[in-house]
Amino acid sequence: MRKRSLVLISLLLAPQAVRAEDAYVEGEVLVIFKQNITNEGVKTALNKHSLRMAEQYESVSRNDRRVFSLIREKSRSTAQLLATLQADPNVETVEPNYLRHVSVVAPNDTNFSKLWGLQNTGQTVNALGGSNGVDTKFLEAWRLARPAGAEVVVGVVDTGVDITHPDLAANIWLNPGEIPGNGIDDDANGYIDDIHGYDFAGLTAAITDSSDHGTHVSGTIAAVGKNNLGVIGVDYRAKILPLKVSTNGDTISTSASIAAYNYAIALKQKGINIVALNASFGGGSFSTSEQNAIIALRDAGIVLCAAAGNETTNNDTTPSYPANYNVSNIISVAALTQSNGLASFSNYGATTVDIAAPGENIYSTKPVSQSTVPRVTVSGTTYAAQEIQFSGTIPTSGISGTIYSCGIGNPSNFPSGVRGNIALIQRGTLTFGEKVTNAKTAGATAAVIYDNTTDPLSNLNTFTLGASGTWIPAIQITQADGNAIIAKTLKTATITTFLDLSLAYQFLDGTSMATPHVAGAVAFAAMNFPIETMSQRISRILTHVTFVPALTGKMTTGGRLDLLKMIDTDADGLPDWWETEKFGNLAQTATADPDADGFTNLQEFLAGTSPQIASSRLNFATYAPGGMGLHDFILTFPSMENTIYRVQWSNNLASWSPLGSDLTGTGSVMQVSDPGALPAAPARYYRIEIPPQ
Repeated sequence: MRKRSLVLISLLLAPQAVRAEDAYVEGEVLVIFKQNITNEGVKTALNKHSLRMAEQYESVSRNDRRVFSLIREKSRSTAQLLATLQADPNVETVEPNYLRHVSVVAPNDTNFSKLWGLQNTGQTVNALGGSNGVDTKFLEAWRLARPAGAEVVVGVVDTGVDITHPDLAANIWLNPGEIPGNGIDDDANGYIDDIHGYDFAGLTAAITDSSDHGTHVSGTIAAVGKNNLGVIGVDYRAKILPLKVSTNGDTISTSASIAAYNYAIALKQKGINIVALNASFGGGSFSTSEQNAIIALRDAGIVLCAAAGNETTNNDTTPSYPANYNVSNIISVAALTQSNGLASFSNYGATTVDIAAPGENIYSTKPVSQSTVPRVTVSGTTYAAQEIQFSGTIPTSGISGTIYSCGIGNPSNFPSGVRGNIALIQRGTLTFGEKVTNAKTAGATAAVIYDNTTDPLSNLNTFTLGASGTWIPAIQITQADGNAIIAKTLKTATITTFLDLSLAYQFLDGTSMATPHVAGAVAFAAMNFPIETMSQRISRILTHVTFVPALTGKMTTGGRLDLLKMIDTDADGLPDWWETEKFGNLAQTATADPDADGFTNLQEFLAGTSPQIASSRLNFATYAPGGMGLHDFILTFPSMENTIYRVQWSNNLASWSPLGSDLTGTGSVMQVSDPGALPAAPARYYRIEIPPQ
C-alpha cells in the first residue's frame, strides 16, 4: 500500500491577479483572521472598527483553523474597508468580495465559429462582419442548463431530413412502437414503418430530404453537440422528428402539413414529449382547415414556430400563413442580421410578428448526398474536379471508357470513337450547354471540360449548363490537368465521386433559418422547465428578449431571441429552475451562502451540491491506488456538464501543480490519475477546484 497522508477535498475558486475590470460587491470584503484569533477575538477586533461579521463560513473556518468571514458595511467603500482591516494585526488576509464570471467554453464542434447566431464576437463569417454580442447568448445559457432529463422532441415540418448525416443521426427521433423494415404498422397509427417520422406528401416512411431545406433547419435546432464535428444545435440534447411535406423541395400542400400536424398530435397523446413544430414555410392564402389543425396543436400543448416570410412586406397588412393565424401557440419569427438589424428580405409586423432571431448567413447541415466531389482518373493518375451545375448524375459505379480530346466542343471536333466513351473538351467560344449537348449528340457518356486559364480549381467559378434537363454527366477540371491528360499515351479513364464531409454544411439566408433558432429555444425551455405549460414556455421566450432599436415597431416584442434571459429571468447569475427547486422562489443571489458553509450559491450550483446543507460540497467520490504494480493514484469525482474542473497535487500543501489539463464536466463521474505517485515518493495531497476564467 502506497504511503498517503491526506487527500485534501475542497471546492476552490482559484486566485487570480486583480484586474481593473474585475467587479466586486461594493462595501463588502472577505476576511481571514490569524490562526490564534478565536470567534470572541474576532468580534472584539471588529468592534474596534465598528464592524461586524455578516457571515461566517464555519466549515471552512474549522478546516483551516482560522475564522473566515464576510464583512459588510455599506456606509463605507470597499477601499476604506480594505485599508482599515489590512492595518489590523489580527487580520491575515482581506480582499474584495469579487463577482466571479462563470466560465464560458466554446464547444469542440469544428465550425462553431461560423455560428454567429450562437456566439457573435464580431468575427467575419462567410465574408461578412458582425457586431460583438449580437447573438442568442447560447454559451452563457448552457452554462446554467439543467442536467440531462426526459427526452424533448421537435417536429420539423419541411422537405425531409437527411437522417444519415453524422451531425444529426444521433438526435433523430426513434419510434418506440415500430419495428424497422417489417412492412407492418406495429403501433397501429396508420403508418407503416414510420421509424423516424413520415413523408406526408409521398405517403411513405422514406423521409429523405427532397432539397436541402429541412436538413439545414434540423441542424440549427438540434445538431449533435460536442462531437468534434461540424455544428451544434440550439438544443443539442433535443430529438428531431422529420415530418416531410414536400416531394419537390419547394411546394407544400396544406393537406400534407395538416397530416403532419395530426401525426404529431397523435404522438403527443401517446406520451411522446413533442414540445414544438418548426414551420419554415408560408403562403398568402388563409385556410380554415389549417388554422383549426393549429388550434388542435395548441390544445395538445405543442408550439408552432412559423417563419414570417421573405417578401420584405408588412404581415399586418399582407398576411403570410401559417405565421399570421391568430392562434396563441404560434410564434412568428423574423430574421436578424449579424450586425443587429432586420434582414433586408424579412417580413415584419408590429402586431403579427413576434420576435427576431438570427436568419442571415446561417451555417448548418446539408444532405450528405449533396456533398460528393467528382474526380477523373486517367491511366493511374487522379485529377480533382467539380461538377458542372445541372449535370447528369454520376452513377455510384462510376463511368469508365477511353477519353478523347474533342477540341472546344464544336460538332466537327468529336471523333467517331467518342461514342460510348468520354469527351475531353476545352473551355472557349461555345457555352458549356452547347459543348455538352454536342458531346451527347456524338454519343459520349460523359464530358470533362478543362479551363482556359491557369487558375487553380479552387478559384474557378462553377460552370453551368444553364438549366436542368436530360444532361449527360459533366465535370470541370483545370487547364493544367486537361493538358496533362492530352499528353498521356494511354487514355483509359474513370469518372467517380467521393464523399467530402466538409461539404455537408452550407450557409443559407431566410426567415426559414431564423425560425429553427426559436424552435430550439422552445425545446431548451422545455428541457429546463419540464413542468411549465406551453403558454408559460411561450411567455418565457417572448417576455425575455433583448430589445433592438432596429426592431422597434416591427414586431410585438421589439427584440431578438435571448436564451440567457429565458433561463435566468431575474439576471442574478443563477438559473431559475435551480433557485425554484432549491428555495421555492427566485429571491436568492449568486453570492449568498444560505448554509454558511463558505460556498456561495453560484459555487454550489456549479459543483452540483446543495446550497442548504453545509456538509454537501464538491468532493472526490473515490481515491485509491491504480492497482497491482501500477505506479499511479486514481481519483474520481461527480461533474456537472459544461463546468470546468482543475485537479491539483502537492507534496507540501504550500505549492500546487495541475494534475493534467483542466477538464470539462460531462454530467457523469470523471476520473483522473496521478502517474507520478510512486510507493517510495513523498506523500502527495490532492485538491479539486473550479477555476475562474
